[in-house]
Amino acid sequence: MLKRKAIKKILITTLTICLLLAIYLMPSNITSKNEDNNLELKYSSNVEKINIYLLSSEELLVMATTAVDKDKELIDKARSVINSLIESSSDLLPNGLNGIIPKKTKILDIYHTEGIVTINFSQEILGIDKEKEEKMLEAVTFSLLEVSGINGVRIQVDGSDIKDKLDEDLPKIFTREFGINKKYDIKRRKDIQKVVVYYTKEINDDNYYVPITKYLDDNREKISIIIDDLSSSYIYEPNLVSYLNQNTELINYELDSDTMILNFNTSIFMDDKQILEEVVYSICYSVFDNYNVEEVIFRVNDEEILKKTIKDIEIIK
Repeated sequence: MLKRKAIKKILITTLTICLLLAIYLMPSNITSKNEDNNLELKYSSNVEKINIYLLSSEELLVMATTAVDKDKELIDKARSVINSLIESSSDLLPNGLNGIIPKKTKILDIYHTEGIVTINFSQEILGIDKEKEEKMLEAVTFSLLEVSGINGVRIQVDGSDIKDKLDEDLPKIFTREFGINKKYDIKRRKDIQKVVVYYTKEINDDNYYVPITKYLDDNREKISIIIDDLSSSYIYEPNLVSYLNQNTELINYELDSDTMILNFNTSIFMDDKQILEEVVYSICYSVFDNYNVEEVIFRVNDEEILKKTIKDIEIIK
């Protein structure tokens, strides 16, 4: 009798230990199908990274990246990009950044004709806060334009252009001319031009790039405005930074076919004839967004220091 009780106790204890061990191990082996696919894609060699624009806590659109299958068709890549912009608590998005499209929004249809992608959303997209409408259109436009082969974006809701749904003066086809993170500094109606300047933003110890589209009454050449803005102060506005030394001067510049040649004084150096990566990227992104060039050459007192092509920096690190 005692022997049976002892055996029974041993069996119950053993089963309990096995059950606890199974419960302990279970979370490490279970992932959702979607998460598993994303992790598999993340570490695959057949991955293409595409820049997208996510919303920060300060409601600025910040350049980040998403991963897509390199072999996918243009439409599938565009769909993946848009899915990354839908509000989510996904661990795959950088901490401190989120999508801006309302959570329950669906893509009803998407197609591509002669460089223009048309994307038809469900009615849920109209549930966005009024003050975020323009930011959402900027995020959709600029993210999709990062997909090779897309030159314009037509945004619809239930088959009608979004401009009719929002009753706003919006373009039928969205391009980079629409602007992103717009700022207006206009005191007169003369000499108004649009200049895009890229600043750096630190989020959870990582640096990201933030394009600011400025509307200015300034008739100077855009590259002069860009360098002056980046060197004028360390902080452009709260949490937006430029690492370009304030003593940096653009001695001269040259547009040679598809190349922009920039000649600086020695203040552009960090030390030992090195230019900070953040400085190089901020300047290059700004040049490529404002000029139809493929390459930027950095010179200091007429000595070539480095060159960057649009391919070198088209995906952020």
